Amino acid sequence: MGSAGFPESELLAHLYADAMKARGVSVQIHANIGERAAYISALKEGSIGAVPEYTGAILNYLAPGQKATSPQNIYTQLRRTAEAQGLAVTDYAPAQDADTITVAKATADKYRLSTIGDLRHVAGRLDLGAPQPLLTVPYGVPGLKKVYGVAFKQFVALAPTGTITQTALRNGTVDAADIFSTDPAISRYGFVSLKDPHHLFAAQNVVPLFKRDVLTQPMADACNAVSAKLTTAVLGELDAQIAKGADPESLAHQWLAANGLA
Repeated sequence: MGSAGFPESELLAHLYADAMKARGVSVQIHANIGERAAYISALKEGSIGAVPEYTGAILNYLAPGQKATSPQNIYTQLRRTAEAQGLAVTDYAPAQDADTITVAKATADKYRLSTIGDLRHVAGRLDLGAPQPLLTVPYGVPGLKKVYGVAFKQFVALAPTGTITQTALRNGTVDAADIFSTDPAISRYGFVSLKDPHHLFAAQNVVPLFKRDVLTQPMADACNAVSAKLTTAVLGELDAQIAKGADPESLAHQWLAANGLA
């Protein structure tokens, strides 16, 4: 079981690997392989047998240009695409690590915001902070206008690190920001991530990706049991504990034990 080069991916690798071990599967972890190109190459050549992924991102990587955005549509297309490339996916989790338009609670309360569409009549007074690419990509500023009729007063380009974005939102440099849904800052600072009912941002559900000829039923059963209990809120809380210094491997074992999966 491999992982990408960031803590959440390592945590997910341990969650799925330890659950498989509990069902008698022999598993080793190869953490922090690096970026997607590196670990997908390792998966296809067989030096690893599985890796935790995100449905929308991996579909776009394996088949660029796909138009699906909702969780089920993306997953349906991903299964077909993976199969054609010698890969396979088990069930996806409710947990998503996806882009969100997020505001401070005071802003949400002031303007009665719960969905992105609620911004339509007030966005002209507000500044949006996000990495520079969001200004031009279809699911960024152009998509906000096309899908929701939302046009912000100003776009503030921020370096793509969570800390910079969180600080800008907290101190009022920006009124809304692009923040990933499992970012611990959302719960830590009481931010409100606005719902995206029209799926402007492609769903990014956590999903185990396997080399097809490696996947067995005990592996699938173990992974599906984990995915069934893994929500965005749960994953965000686990990420928060890692940010405070928790070891991903130990944390994964504790969570599995608490949920009867160890």
